[in-house]
Order: sequence, then structure tokens, then C-alpha cells
Amino acid sequence: MNYSKMRQELTNFYFEGTGERGEAFREKVCNELDSLYQEDMNPYEMKVLQYKSIVENFDPVLFYSSPYYYETGTMWAHCDGGRDFRGYKHAGGWTYWKNWHLFRDQDPQMMDLMFKHFQENLYTLGAPDGAYNDTMQHFNFNTRPILEKGLKGIYEEAKAKLETANDWEETSFLNAVCEAMLTLKKMSEKFSEKAKEMLECAPDAESRKNMTLIYETAKRTPWEKPQSLYEALNTLAFMRKAVGALEGIGPNTFGRVDMDLYPFYKADIESGKITKEEAYDFIAKFLLTWDLHFDHDTEMKGYSDHELENTYVLGGCDKDGNPLYNEVTKMFLQATREEVIIFPKITCRFSKNSPKEYLDEINKSVVNSTSTLLFQNDDATIPAVLKAGKTLEEARDYLITGCWAISGNEIEKIDDGCYVNILKVFEFTIHNSTEKMKKIQMTFKPIDEAQSFEELYQIYCDNILVLFEKRAEIARKGGNIWNKVDPLPIFSSTLKDCIKNKKDYTAGGAKYRDSRYELVGFPDVVDSLLAIKRLCFEEKKYTLKEMLIGVRNNWENCEEMRLDAINCRGWGDGDEEASAFANKFNNDLYNMAQKQIGTYGGKIVIGHFTYTEIRFWGEKTLATPNGRKNGEYITQGVTPSRLKKIPSVTSVVNSFKHLDSSKIGGNSVVNIILPDKIPLDLCEAFLRTAADSGIMSLQLNCTSKEQLLDAQKHPEKYPELIIRICGFSAKFTSLSPEWQQEVLSRNFYN
Repeated sequence: MNYSKMRQELTNFYFEGTGERGEAFREKVCNELDSLYQEDMNPYEMKVLQYKSIVENFDPVLFYSSPYYYETGTMWAHCDGGRDFRGYKHAGGWTYWKNWHLFRDQDPQMMDLMFKHFQENLYTLGAPDGAYNDTMQHFNFNTRPILEKGLKGIYEEAKAKLETANDWEETSFLNAVCEAMLTLKKMSEKFSEKAKEMLECAPDAESRKNMTLIYETAKRTPWEKPQSLYEALNTLAFMRKAVGALEGIGPNTFGRVDMDLYPFYKADIESGKITKEEAYDFIAKFLLTWDLHFDHDTEMKGYSDHELENTYVLGGCDKDGNPLYNEVTKMFLQATREEVIIFPKITCRFSKNSPKEYLDEINKSVVNSTSTLLFQNDDATIPAVLKAGKTLEEARDYLITGCWAISGNEIEKIDDGCYVNILKVFEFTIHNSTEKMKKIQMTFKPIDEAQSFEELYQIYCDNILVLFEKRAEIARKGGNIWNKVDPLPIFSSTLKDCIKNKKDYTAGGAKYRDSRYELVGFPDVVDSLLAIKRLCFEEKKYTLKEMLIGVRNNWENCEEMRLDAINCRGWGDGDEEASAFANKFNNDLYNMAQKQIGTYGGKIVIGHFTYTEIRFWGEKTLATPNGRKNGEYITQGVTPSRLKKIPSVTSVVNSFKHLDSSKIGGNSVVNIILPDKIPLDLCEAFLRTAADSGIMSLQLNCTSKEQLLDAQKHPEKYPELIIRICGFSAKFTSLSPEWQQEVLSRNFYN
């Protein structure tokens, strides 16, 4: 099908001017809210005032070429809903900004200390503005209740609960949910009114059809539950933008679309309401809606230039454990492939029991060097979610949200982007940075006098525990006033148990309240420890003192020692002893995390993944005993170090067979580059083999170094050469020279 009109109309709107439009709207609404604000308002009342002012003032944006109503026009096109995204603020942040001082006022010295920890890249807390929580992004908004009963059903549930409210906060929360649902109803009705206006000037039959459809639908849905595939798709679109615009947070998933949308599709087809071709058209236009928010030819050079923080999940299994694959699955994959959709990002769940047709469908683009999806292994992930404390049905229903985060569907929101840098702890341990330790108020013991590898290893683990405990203490002390700063009634309204418990998510209302430590540098640390063990304690080729001097001097005049370190057995090379040690280290990290209490009183699960910190933190990390020099790349997730040129992907998979992934409830990520143009049957066989290992998230590219080098010289020949970078995909030709070099330096396997 031809979507040239839609492409042109949406790019005309999104590629320029939305930032200025959003800024003008923010200034108008925030001035109005400041004038209406009263000192005795509680934060729930402030949030309701914010909702109402935004909806009163916004002017809906509709596109003649699109049947969807969703665009509020209040945010920058590249904004995922976060109130202050890449420097563009929007009106949904008013309550937060008004009350943010409470985070600092409770303990200014603790906040200052936290910022010092940030400066040393010891950890992040998911928010760039100083909060102790992930307050702005990575929100897995749950649309299922709206698909099942509409906003009206949520309103009625909250209204009924008001009769049993026990205190001001329960009453305020439930009242805010009711007011939020009514405000969303009004927002939708404004889209209907706008469509009626535009219908009078519709330039052609397609435009009249779209405006008529919106006019008739928006005055009813999503207040009433959707009755068709189109209405269900529009509910997803409407809520993504509405939650962002009104709540000031970034929704980062559409959920399990082939599971949730299939009943609507099936009913439409069986009743004759639409044809398969019309269903495909709705799905293709839905996907294009989000992909056309951004110009993929823009150069990627910064931290997250090509990130739109939006995803959905396909495949996996149903609640009984049966493989999930249907016509909706196939249509989403087909539309992504045919229209070359990069956003929304797709996570494709798979297992060793996945249907061949499904694996072939998800592999078709990848084997042709168009890597726009993430593979997630059910056989490793479901046991990890179970061990983290979820029920079997909840574990089978897991989501991957944002980049790689495992999230319980409907039941929790875990702070994401919360990296804990175990490699930085190793740097402090190796380089004995006493002045910096005074600054950060943490003491990491040196290993210089260790008499055995076991003693050295224990010192390092004790140092990691120091960081774990300090990070947990600060987050716990600082993060538990979120409900006093910026409650989230819309987000909380569909999260399981919030209305039941009469508590906002920020007040602890959700079913689960766990936290996650996303660990940085696992392979570099494993390889470094194994190099010390072999060269200093087993072979005794060098003393520990000699090796520490070499590392502290950035390996200057120690090239032989550095090469010896690189050539030691290590993570990912298939060596059984190295793999067993990596598993022991992971188990010890798991046990250390289990001893901590999370920000919200729950447990802490660990994960291994890293965003563009592989460059930007790497540039600020000193030399390490695995042969890495000052400022060089660090490893991503559990990807084997690029210092080791491992020729066979079999070695990598064999290493993962020794790793107990059930203890990695936060997920782990590995990058693998296979040759381009490999047959579908071979790619299928590789996935089934990977499913039988401890691999969890797989970022698979099928390309060659020769192809990438040619693309550097002749970019015009490779308009659809798309690479999975780290949590997102981008055109290789759009990468800056620095990012192209990062990709080229990776391991290319046979």
C-alpha cells in the first residue's frame, strides 16, 4: 500500500516546529496554573488542576491522511512524554517543578552527596534532575483495563472505593482518579469536535472518511471500551500521548499487542466488519504514526539522539504456556518490514518451542541487515521472573519495556535507567583513589597486599557491597516522598492494586514494589579478575605489585603484560573454568543484592545491561587488568569484551550455558553480529540453540565488517542498513564517525 500522503503530512508537522509550539503552550498553561495555585493545595489537587488546565487549553491536532486521534500538540515531537526531555519542557511538569524542592529540603547534604556519586559515574537513579526515583521516563502504562472496560469502568471503580476511604490521601487519590477519567473524556471529545470542523474542509474522499471516523468514534471511545481493532489501536495511541501530556511522564510500551489486540481483530474478521487488508492498513498506519515523529537521517552523536523510548512485545506464550503467534503478530512484523519501521521498537519473545513460521518472520529483516528488533528468550527469562517472586501466570505475561527492562505486565513499575557501576568500584579498588573516596564518602579497600586470589576477590566483593548499601540507603531515604511531590493518578489508575489499595503508585499502591540494580561492567571485571588469577597467582609470571603498576600506568612500557592479560581465558570464549567463575561472580552479586532493601521496601533484583555508557562512561574509566586502556570502550551488558577476538559464536553460546540466568531477574543483554545474508534456516537454528542457553536479551545484527566499511564510503548504497546499537536501532549511515567506529570495533562471529 502507498502511504506517501501520510508520510508527507506527518513529517511536515513533526520534523520542525513542535518544540516551539510546545514551549509556547507550556508558558501559557504554567502561568495560568501559577495564578490558580493556593498554598494549602495538596499534590493530588495540584495534579487535577494541571490536568484540567491542559485539556482546557490544548488544540487537538489531526491529520487528514490518518484515522488516528492522539496528538495534543503540547510536546516536542521527539519527546516520549517526560516533562523535561532533551531540554524541552512541557506543561505536564508543573506540579513536579512546583514541589521538587521537597526532595532537596528533606536532606540537602544527602542530595549533594548523591550528585557527587553521579559525577564519579558510580550509579544513576534514572532521573537527570536530582530526584531519588525514576520520575520521568520508563513508565509501562497498562492499557488492558481501558480495552476491557473503558475509562468509564475505571471511573466507576474509583468512585465506589471512595465510600471506604480512610484518610485525606486515600480520598485525594481516588478523587484525582475520578477527575482524571473525566478530563480524559473531555480530551477525547475535543478531538471529535476538531474532526467535525476539519470535515467541512476535507480535500478528498480519504480525508472525509478519516475525519468522519474520528468524529463518530472520539465522542465515545476510550470513555466507553473499544469495539473494534481500529478503536483498540486508537486507544493505545490516545493514551500514550494523553499520559505524557497530562502526567508529565514517558509511557514506554504498548504492551503485548498481538495478545491484547487479537480478540478485536478476530471479532472484526468474523463479523465481516473489516477485511484482512483493512486490518493490515490500520496496523501499518499505527506504526507509521510513531516512526514519523523523527527523521532517521539525523546524525546520531550524543547520548540518546535516536531514542524514542517506545516499544511493544510480540510472541512468547499465553497464560497456559502455549506459543503465541497469530495473524496480528504477522501483520505487525510485515508492516515493520515493508515500511522499514524503526520506532516503535519491537521485542520478539522466543523459545526453543516457537513455531518455525514465527521465527522465520522475525528473522526476515535481520538476515538482510535490517535489525529493528530485540530477541528475548522465554526459556531463560520466565524462570528469572519466577525467582524474582512473581506467579507463574505473571511470569509468562512479562513485558520488555523501553530498551531491555523486564517488567511485570499490569503489576509493577520498576525504576529503570538505574545503573550501578561495578567496574567503577573495581577502578577505585585498583587505582586506590583516596581523594575521590573522601569526596564520595565511601571507602574501598585496596588489594595490594592480598596474599591469595581468594583474598583479593573477597576484598573486591566487600567493596561492591559498600556501593550497594550506600546506593540503597540514599534511594530509600530520599525516594519515599515522591507522593508528596508529584503523584500519578492516571498512571496508577490502571496499575493493579492501586485502586484496590486506595493508594497512588508513588505512595506504594502497586502489587509489587521491587527495585533493580542494572550492573555495568560485568565482562570487564570477570576478565580482569581471571587475568590477575592466572598471571599473578597461578602462573606467577608477574607479581601482583607489577601488574598493578602496569595498570596504574595505563600499561605504558608493559605491552607484553597487556597482551598476556588479553589472551587469558575470559568470559565468552567458551572456556569452562572462565564460565564457571563468571557464574560464581554473578551468584555473589545476586546474594549481595538480596541483602538490600529497595527504594520502596521491596527486594532488589540485578540485571546486566548498559546504554551508550559503553562510550561515555568508558571515556572516563581508567585502565583495567583485562588489558583495557584509559578511556577505551567498556562492555555492554554481558557481551564478551571486544578486546578478545572470539571467532566462533558457538563459544559465546557455550559460555552462557554455565550462567544461572534465573538469578538475573532484571535481564541481561548480549550483542552478537553474524554474517549478512545467512539463510533463514540457519538463523532459526541459532535462535533455538540460544534458547537452550542462559542468553536472555539478544541484540542480533547480521552484517559484515566489509559491508559496514563500504557503507562508510558509499552511504547512498545502504539506505536500509539498520544496526541495533544499544537499546535502539539506527541507520548505520546516520551514525557519527565515532559511533560507526564503535560498531566496527565489535566482535564479528562466524
